[in-house]
Amino acid sequence: MGLFRVLIYGIILGVYASALFYDVRFMPRLGVVWWVEKLVMLSMLNLSLQSFYALLCFVCALFDWNEEFVHGEQHKKVKAAHVPSYWRRSRLHRICDFVYATAAFPVGMASSLMFWALYVADPELVMPAWVAKLVPAWLNHVSHTAPVAFVLVDTLLTCHHAPDRKIGSAVVVALFLFYVGIIMSVRLISGHWLYPIFDRLSNQQIVGLLSTAGALFWFLYLIGDGLNMALWGKAPHSMDDDGKKKQKQMVGGKKVRAD
Repeated sequence: MGLFRVLIYGIILGVYASALFYDVRFMPRLGVVWWVEKLVMLSMLNLSLQSFYALLCFVCALFDWNEEFVHGEQHKKVKAAHVPSYWRRSRLHRICDFVYATAAFPVGMASSLMFWALYVADPELVMPAWVAKLVPAWLNHVSHTAPVAFVLVDTLLTCHHAPDRKIGSAVVVALFLFYVGIIMSVRLISGHWLYPIFDRLSNQQIVGLLSTAGALFWFLYLIGDGLNMALWGKAPHSMDDDGKKKQKQMVGGKKVRAD
C-alpha cells in the first residue's frame, strides 16, 4: 500500500507541476508583467494550491512508505484503530491534513464546480471565446476538472486527521473573505471586475452571489469532513477526542489535588 500511494501521489504531483510549469513558462500574461500577478484569479490560486498540496502528500507518502518498510510488521501488530493511514502523527502530516480539510478539498471543489456550472450556463461568463483560444484544452481540464478527481482519490487513499469543526469553519470563512477582498481590490484599483459575470449584475445581486458562494464554500468544507468520516469512521477526529480526554484528565487531576 505504501508504494502504491507514493506512485499515485507522484502522478498527481507530476500532472499539477507540469501544468504549473507550462502556465509560468508558455502562457501569455495578459495585462500583467509578473506571473505572480495572475494569482488574483481563483483558477491560478487553486492550481498553485493543489500543486503545493500534492507535493505535501507525495513527501508524506514517502515517509509512510519508509515507515512501512522499516517497521511494517511491528506496526501491523500494534496498529491502533484510529490510525488507519500508517503514522500520520508528524508535524508535516498534520500540516498536510490541515491543508486538505481547510483548503485543498473546499477550494478545489469550489473552483471546479463553479467554473463548470457557469460554463454550462454561458461560456462567456468564465471563459470568453478569445481566452478559450489561448488556453489548451488539457490545461483547462487540469485546472478545472482534475481537482475534483484528484481530491476524491486522495480522500480514498488517506485518512486525514481533521481539525475541530469550529477551527476549520473559521479558517474556511477567513479564506473566503480574503478572496472577496482580492476581488474588490482589483475592482477598486483597476476599475474592472475579475469575472465577466459581475458586469451583468447589480450591486445587490453581486452581494447576493458572493453570500451564496460563501455559504456553498463552507458547505463544501462540511461535505469534505463528512466524506472523510464516512470512509474512515471516527478516525479523522480521533486526535480531537484524544486531546479532549487528556484535557478532562488534567482538569480532573487538578480537582482531586484541590480537594
